[in-house]
Amino acid sequence: MTLSEAEAQVRKTFDTVANGYDHPSLFWFDLAADALIREAAVDGALQVLDVATGTGKVALALAAIEPRAHVTGIDLSDGMLAQARRKAAAQGLLNTEFIQMSFDELSFGERFDLLTCSFGIFFVEAMSTTLRRFAAQLKPGGRIVLTSFGLGSFSPFSEAFTSLYREFGFEAPPPRWLRLTTTSQLNALFAEAGLPAPQVVELDFGRELRDERAWWDIVYNAGYRGMLDRMSDERAASFKERHLAEVRQLMVTEGQKRLSVQVVISSCQKP
Repeated sequence: MTLSEAEAQVRKTFDTVANGYDHPSLFWFDLAADALIREAAVDGALQVLDVATGTGKVALALAAIEPRAHVTGIDLSDGMLAQARRKAAAQGLLNTEFIQMSFDELSFGERFDLLTCSFGIFFVEAMSTTLRRFAAQLKPGGRIVLTSFGLGSFSPFSEAFTSLYREFGFEAPPPRWLRLTTTSQLNALFAEAGLPAPQVVELDFGRELRDERAWWDIVYNAGYRGMLDRMSDERAASFKERHLAEVRQLMVTEGQKRLSVQVVISSCQKP
């Protein structure tokens, strides 16, 4: 598998965090998986493809709900796929398989009744090309269901993280998911891919964090970790100390304890 520089960086980040990706601090992934499955109307979908499957949250839940189905999960990250396979074995789910594969390598043909992608498509530059490739894996009448983050997600703590990260001398471009937060952005993406306008559901999974250490659990077990890995151990320790002091200030002095997590689910049926 030949990867672009961006794909290689994504794989490295998710290999790094794979062991902690099911940590309870990342609570929204389970909530979003449940919501995605409700929107997917999985009954009767006997061939399912879950792209950017990660540790298999969506794929395994689908396989458990519909034992007649065969669920194929693909991901770039060896570490993530190892976790998915381990969980499938522990749950005795024999109707799953997990394959290391990039989006560009998708070539199953019109085989699937349902394709899901949870928080994955915004990592690629050419999202419309990728979505068109997703659709090519579906039978006519098959469904695509995507999740992405809504505006304001991870505020107010992510802004503090990014500001300090820049102060430490690192570039911090806007998160890729900001390209896919609104109904208008989603409508444009689906139109560019030659698909009908999607049904869009917006959900609020935000919650109060108990203290600054709860936020650090999120940082350490999610994609922020890849940003920290660019620092030496000494600088990373200094960054952590200063950042947690800022978060504690937000929580205690300013009363900002609620982490915003907005999730957007979009779905359509292939003509």
